[in-house]
Amino acid sequence: MSLIHRPLYLNRLNGLLERDEVKILVGARGVGKTSILDMFAQNLLLNGVKRENIVRIDLDALAFRTLNDAEEFFDLISAQIADQGKTYLLLDEPARVPNWQMVISGVKNIFGADIYLTSSVEISTEDVAEFFDPPPIFLNVLPLSFLEFQNFYRFPEEVGLKERLEVYLKIGGMPAAVQMRANESAVTSMLMNNFSASLMCDVLNGVGITDYELLINLTKKVYTQISAVNSFSNFRKLFDERPPKVATVESYIERLRRAYLVYAVPVIDMRDNMPIPRVAKYFPVDLGYQNLMIGQQVLTNEILECLVYLEILRLEVGCTIFRVGKSTVFQIERSDIGDKIYINTALDLGSDAAQDAAYSPLRAIKNLFARWVITTDEKATNSDDGIKVTNVLDFLSSE
Repeated sequence: MSLIHRPLYLNRLNGLLERDEVKILVGARGVGKTSILDMFAQNLLLNGVKRENIVRIDLDALAFRTLNDAEEFFDLISAQIADQGKTYLLLDEPARVPNWQMVISGVKNIFGADIYLTSSVEISTEDVAEFFDPPPIFLNVLPLSFLEFQNFYRFPEEVGLKERLEVYLKIGGMPAAVQMRANESAVTSMLMNNFSASLMCDVLNGVGITDYELLINLTKKVYTQISAVNSFSNFRKLFDERPPKVATVESYIERLRRAYLVYAVPVIDMRDNMPIPRVAKYFPVDLGYQNLMIGQQVLTNEILECLVYLEILRLEVGCTIFRVGKSTVFQIERSDIGDKIYINTALDLGSDAAQDAAYSPLRAIKNLFARWVITTDEKATNSDDGIKVTNVLDFLSSE
C-alpha cells in the first residue's frame, strides 16, 4: 500500500528537527504513526542526511517481538549508530521493551542522537520524568481528517462535499481502511483487524483487564453514549444484567482511553468554573470504529459534535466541555495568548426552538470571547449579537 502524505504532522516534526527533546508520536494503533516516521525519514534523506545516519527500527515487527531485555535493546541501537555525524533515531513502539526509558536516555546522552518515537499507549509524565531532561514533546496523531480523506480518496469532481462527508462518516479516517475505498467488506475487515489489534496489544495487556466480553460490551456502551456527560457509575447502570463494579468500569475505560480508542474530555461547571469530579464526555477516536461496534449511524448532533471535537483535537489547543445549565459547549483555549472560543453544534437552525437551543448557552457565557455555532444548515447566518455561524463542511475542509 502507498504511503498517505500527512503534511500536518510532517511539518510539525520538521519544526522540531534538532531540538534536544525526545519527540514522541502518540495515538491509536493504525492511525499512521509508522508511516509518518517513514515519510520523515525520506524527508531527512532529501535534505541531505546520509542513509547511514538514519536508524529506523519498528519494534512492533515480528523480528523484534521477543526482544524484552534492556541491554539487548541498547546493543541493537548502538550497533547502528553512525561513526560520523549526528544520528537520527526513529523507533516504533519502544515502550513495549522493559526499561525502555533508561535505554533511550542512555542513547541520547552517550551518542547525542536526535530521537523520534511512537507509542500506541499513553506515556505519562511520571513514566519518563526521571529519565528525560528536558521532558519529551508529545505529538498526538489522529486518523485522517476530512480534508486529508478527500485528498487521498480522490473523488470525481462532480461529487459534492455533502456526499463526500457521507462516505467519510461511513468509512472513518483509519488510513488502511481508507485505502480500501469503496470495497465495503474489505473496509470492515481492515477496521476489525485494527480494532482487535488495539484491544489485544494495548488494552488487554493492562493490569486487571481480563474479561474480553466485558471489554467489548463496555466499549459499545461508551461508543453509544458519545456526546453525553457521563460518569463511571452512569456507565455501570447501562448494564441490565450483572453490572460490573464501578471500579472495574473505571479501570476498563481508563485502558481504552490510554490506548487512544476513546478521548475523555473534562467538564467545567460555569457556576464555579471548576471541573466536575469523575465526569467527562467521551468521543471515539474514529467514526469508522463506532460504526463497526454499534452499526452505521445517521448524522445526528452527537455525531456532529464528535466531528467537531476531533477537528479541534488536531489543532493541539486546550479543550474542555463547559456546562451551562443543562447544556454544554466546547471551551477552546489558547493558553499562549490567553484567548478562548466557545463552540456549540446544531444540525439545524431553521426554527426558533433550534436557534434558542444553539444560541442560549453561548449567550449565558458573560465574557468577551468569541462564540461559534457549527451546523449542517446551509442557509444559516451569523446572529445579530455576534455569534458566528459556520457550516460544518467549511469547518472540516479548511486548512
